[in-house]
Amino acid sequence: MNKFLITLVAVFSFAVAGIANAEMTMSGSMMHVAAMGDKVDGGISSKFNRMTFGANTTTDNGWTVGGSFSMEYTSVGSGSNSPYLPTSNSMYVQTDMGTGAIGQTADSVTALIPRIGAMTPGAGHDAGYQFLIDGGLGASNGVSFAEAYYAMAASKIDIRLPSVNGFSMGVSYTPSAEFTPDQGGARAQSANPARHGEMVHAGIQYAGEADGMSYTIAVGSITGNAQGNSATGTLATFTNNDLNAVTGAVKVVSGNFTVGAHWYNNGDSYGASADAVQAKDDGYTVAVEYAMGNITLGALFAHQELVYGTRAATHHSATTITATNAGQVYEDSVTILGIGYNMGGGVNTFVQYNQMSHTDGTHVTTTDVDPSVLIAGISLGF
Repeated sequence: MNKFLITLVAVFSFAVAGIANAEMTMSGSMMHVAAMGDKVDGGISSKFNRMTFGANTTTDNGWTVGGSFSMEYTSVGSGSNSPYLPTSNSMYVQTDMGTGAIGQTADSVTALIPRIGAMTPGAGHDAGYQFLIDGGLGASNGVSFAEAYYAMAASKIDIRLPSVNGFSMGVSYTPSAEFTPDQGGARAQSANPARHGEMVHAGIQYAGEADGMSYTIAVGSITGNAQGNSATGTLATFTNNDLNAVTGAVKVVSGNFTVGAHWYNNGDSYGASADAVQAKDDGYTVAVEYAMGNITLGALFAHQELVYGTRAATHHSATTITATNAGQVYEDSVTILGIGYNMGGGVNTFVQYNQMSHTDGTHVTTTDVDPSVLIAGISLGF
């Protein structure tokens, strides 16, 4: 029996030694926010509580091979079912010719476009703390105030070329947008899935300096095949529009000041080609930030517009709109003022004021609510 145990331990040790060559890192963060509002209820919520495990090693031919596994937790003992990052699992290979990644990783457009929506303390509208309190958005398709499938963790292949003279380029191919963390690694078995199918992201960025200022300019495009019937109820077969979105941003840093602007247009990507009234979706964000030591001040304004096409206006389950509302312009705007304080030791705090405005495109109804929300947050990174 003892010989058997010794042999078993030796075999196990050999197996572990054979795979445990990569350098492993572990990191994470925890955050809580408290909010109060006018015309909405306040409360305390947690978001972006996560754990990340990473590893990398150098192969015999000099390549760097690594990967990471990240899981977001919305509450203790409960994993996030979000199809969006930071829940992800991917590997990469880095060579002199570029870096290739496979798995649930950021696409080239998400990675190369400056995130203007995250500039103000509290991560602006990019983190979306205000939307935990105010659920009145009517002009969103997917992520609010962003291009189609922004930061979506669908399994993909991403290729980034080395930067040359300030230019960085990348392209991502997603065979099917249905392979996401919330599907447990399996494809969503549906003849009419809620998401588009295959997608191609292509982005290019230029970073440079002039007259004491540094700036980043980037543009990107997202194309893909048609969307399935995501509405509820018994529907006839629709010929859906292909995915076709464009986006761009510019960010300029001069001394302690940073200014930026971001624009996106998802076109009629979420409509049906047979619609008498075609869908439209676009928006923009402008922001300014001033950093002075551990304290950061920021302001942001964002606006998005959505036109429900005939199909969506007839079958959309999230609103009370009907076929007669096809073509109405739904709008959301948010003004954000924020102050952040870095306390050191991985601890950050912020206070953010949000003034939101919503309209359903008609002055006949009186259901529009424009809340004001004050949010305070504290986070610990480790």
